[in-house]
Amino acid sequence: MEYKDPGLPVHKLIEKAANAEPEKVALVYEDGTQMTYKELIDKSKAVASLLKENGVNKGDTTFLIMFNRPEFVTALLGSLYAGARVVIVDALTQKEDLEMQLEDSKPKVVIADKEVIEREGATLSNYPVVNEEDLKNASGSHEVEVNYEDDARIFYYAGIAGRTMQVIHTHRSFTGAIMPLVQAEGIEGSDVSLVTIPLTHVLGLDAALMTALVSGGTAILLKRFNIDKIKELSRKFPSTYVVAVPLVFQTLMKEDEGFVKELGRSLKWSMSGGAYLPPQDQQKWEELTGKPLLQVYGMTEAPQIFATTPQKHKIGSLGFPLPGVEALLVDPDTLQKVEDQGELLVRGPQVMKGYPDPQENEKAFVVVDGKKWLRTGDILSRDSEGFYYFKGVRKRMLKYKGYPIFPRDLELILQKHPCVEEVTVEGEPAGDVGQIPVAKVKLKEECKGKVSEEEIMNFVNSKVAAYKKVRKVVFT
Repeated sequence: MEYKDPGLPVHKLIEKAANAEPEKVALVYEDGTQMTYKELIDKSKAVASLLKENGVNKGDTTFLIMFNRPEFVTALLGSLYAGARVVIVDALTQKEDLEMQLEDSKPKVVIADKEVIEREGATLSNYPVVNEEDLKNASGSHEVEVNYEDDARIFYYAGIAGRTMQVIHTHRSFTGAIMPLVQAEGIEGSDVSLVTIPLTHVLGLDAALMTALVSGGTAILLKRFNIDKIKELSRKFPSTYVVAVPLVFQTLMKEDEGFVKELGRSLKWSMSGGAYLPPQDQQKWEELTGKPLLQVYGMTEAPQIFATTPQKHKIGSLGFPLPGVEALLVDPDTLQKVEDQGELLVRGPQVMKGYPDPQENEKAFVVVDGKKWLRTGDILSRDSEGFYYFKGVRKRMLKYKGYPIFPRDLELILQKHPCVEEVTVEGEPAGDVGQIPVAKVKLKEECKGKVSEEEIMNFVNSKVAAYKKVRKVVFT
């Protein structure tokens, strides 16, 4: 299928849907609050006006750190209408990581909900802060014309680089992360997406939320994963698709198979991404719902590059390149092309602009056969029908409950402890949740017998988000 680039930034695609059906419900929040497309666009432009009042001009940076809520969406779209580039940060991010990201990105305004402000007030105190009430009360209207190649959004991630840094996406690559999936899966205005995972990650933001909004559909938004809320909302607003990490599907099946069968009555399909999905779980979900559980594969640097579809689907497969994506398997050491298994290189509309560090860009992008490719660091195989399968990684990264953890980030924090001489963080298999970080620590001679494993663990865990916590310390 050929990719049809609409040539519009994401906020203008949603505005186009709003112009077509202004009174249609765009968002339903877990508390029952509904927002029509007209209300969504009007409020987003009002937020842009609020940001302008706070000194945000075209090309400036906003810093968005919120849990899932309608105000997250208006803050994001409002930043784009203001011509800003928005840094999107997990709401669980804590002091050490938060300080680094703020100092590095130098935002004009921080947009945070009260829960985050209460927890991280000291860290945020040096920046103008806008909260959810400010967003709700925003008035006026403001819009700046943007170029398709302007920076649109930034994540602090860098799975390929192996250490946290800015991953910069333009308006073109933001649109390119959404529309190929919309086109391949046939998502349309009658569809309803159940959004159970954080919007601060590309799977939640792009594949779960934005696919619905750019298509003129409806998104049902949960603040956090909650089975009772999922039951309540899906019964009031039957969903036609749900995109989530494997743990969501596994938990729903474990807790209530009867509800999963009920969910299947309205679903056209479900989609799993962000972590490994065991084939037996995929098969069981399909048996319970009677509908396919598709897979989508990508990374923050190149979201949604492969997927299966209801028409082209194999248990255990990541699928095939989405419209507009070129894929190449190579020997990871020589970059020579191979046929069946190798490191995946990709080109496509969703590939990032790059990192701020030119040296890291030189590592991430390579030229093969006269074309520029992104190295994914993942080892994939391909069968005779063109389906791809995940085999392993070359990059240093762990996955815990679908969240990425970079050992190097934890090692850098642990190295600041006065008693740590050397440290290595590795992943330990932990069943359905993926891997847990384990720190292997060599103490300085003068500290041996005077400091405990628990003290070392508390030192690092007090500085990171809950999902990044070291679960075990071993003295070597």
